[in-house]
Amino acid sequence: MRYTPLQKWHRRETKVNDHGYVLVHVPEHPKSFCGGWYYEHRLCAERKLGQILPSWITVHHISGNKTDNSEDNLFICTRKEHDYADARLTLKVA
Repeated sequence: MRYTPLQKWHRRETKVNDHGYVLVHVPEHPKSFCGGWYYEHRLCAERKLGQILPSWITVHHISGNKTDNSEDNLFICTRKEHDYADARLTLKVA
């Protein structure tokens, strides 16, 4: 059976991990971990793209707020692009 990205998860259990990311309980997700948890920002990106994200794809929070998983705050990118965006955000804050 092929996995189709979730379109809605507002009724699912959520929690914030020690690094500040929102986790959603989705045990049916093929990349879920620790008893069925998966990152909400990656679920949002998968919904937008209509497919599971490859492991080399990263999702950057543009505002730096890891709990803001709105579509306009997420940037789907490579690790190199993410690190560049993070460096620019750090410069703006400093």
